[in-house]
Amino acid sequence: MSYVIGIDSGGTHIVGQALEKTGRVIFETQSGPGNILLNQAQTYQNLTTILSTIFEQLDRRDCEHILVGIAGVETTNNAGEVATFLTAHFGVKTDVISDAQLALLNGLEGQDGTLVIAGTGSVVYGRQNKKMIRYGGWGFLLGDTGSAYQITASAMKEMLHQHDQQTASTLTQPLLAMLKAADVKQAVQIYYTLQRKDIAAFAVKIAELAESGNAEARQILTQQAYALGDEVLGLYAHYQEPLPQRIAFSGSVLVHNTTFRQTLLSYIQQHYPEIRGHVVSTNNGRGAIFWEAWQ
Repeated sequence: MSYVIGIDSGGTHIVGQALEKTGRVIFETQSGPGNILLNQAQTYQNLTTILSTIFEQLDRRDCEHILVGIAGVETTNNAGEVATFLTAHFGVKTDVISDAQLALLNGLEGQDGTLVIAGTGSVVYGRQNKKMIRYGGWGFLLGDTGSAYQITASAMKEMLHQHDQQTASTLTQPLLAMLKAADVKQAVQIYYTLQRKDIAAFAVKIAELAESGNAEARQILTQQAYALGDEVLGLYAHYQEPLPQRIAFSGSVLVHNTTFRQTLLSYIQQHYPEIRGHVVSTNNGRGAIFWEAWQ
């Protein structure tokens, strides 16, 4: 039984999948972090562990191809070096691309189109005529529009603005409760001690407030969805006619928050009514089965 291997090597963990060409996963394994920019030696070691584990379960001779998407590889610019190492080490033809390219390949199933990622951070990617385009991202200090982090940050800013105006905010008590703070000043102190992922986690509660009818929370989500929509429109300005009509949504904010996703899509459709969106629910390692479509 022939199969391919897709590996999604990210900053927190690596997921390796052996897949039939139909997309059926026949084996999956995980290991630790795989951002090659942050730790090259660790990434090499964990990728080797992933592939060794797969080949302990499946006949290596039946593997037709390995595709690895690695975080940070665009910056280190050593994708060819990694591919050469893995090909020589395991005796199976291996290609290495960025984790973003792998996400685009999976989300669009090898076709041209747009991928919007909004989780802890955010970024917009597009592909047309074998050319990849990026818009936004840039991290939580300079970008990540529409991300879980920015949703929480916007809620905090609104609460503080209302506090400075000496007016009551309906976000104050919920945010104080989330941060386990007695007052606004303590909330700010606690906020500055938190890690980015911990701040981003509060976005779920803010979304719940919006769903329960909190107008301020709903307005924050709408503003962030529109801001992310502007980045999508910015990317679309770089496309050539005819424009690719597929758009895929990935990341926790877009996958789990239906209202946010629909608001974003509706905003995009005001400018491009023909655009149709879908949610990416599979691991990006699945992109390996579409690799031939990109060649």
